[in-house]
Amino acid sequence: MHDTDTPNHVEREDREDLEVPREHRARVLKKAKVLFKEGLRSVPCVVRNISPHGARLEFDQAYLIPKEFELRIELEGFEVTCERRWEDGLACGVHFVSEKRPIKLERTQVLRPSDQALPNLRKTADLEDMASRFSAASGNDGIPGSVSRARGKGRTFGKR
Repeated sequence: MHDTDTPNHVEREDREDLEVPREHRARVLKKAKVLFKEGLRSVPCVVRNISPHGARLEFDQAYLIPKEFELRIELEGFEVTCERRWEDGLACGVHFVSEKRPIKLERTQVLRPSDQALPNLRKTADLEDMASRFSAASGNDGIPGSVSRARGKGRTFGKR
């Protein structure tokens, strides 16, 4: 009997076949809805990470979620049929079993990813630097002479 004929070797080969490398998942924080019973029931959830073929969902409390359901992510503008693959407390992993179907956008995302927002932060920092240099050169602590606080004569509200 060879080492390759032992049952442990066969089991190890089966486990290696099951261990498929996972695809890249983008970390997100998006509100979504789990829809089932032909859209008559819905449960709110949060998508924590997403890939082209699946997602990780988190719920705020324990719900009885069916094995197969529709997942609607409004900010992404799609709905997809999902199959629940695993559960861990208030989180579950799903696999997309259908193509993503576009839905009517009720809202759009106004925040940009951080890598797109950084150039604007640099521009803001440059403007603040220019303003501080201007105020230092003019000697008025950054307050232009034309701007003054209007105060009424006599008694006003609040303590001064």
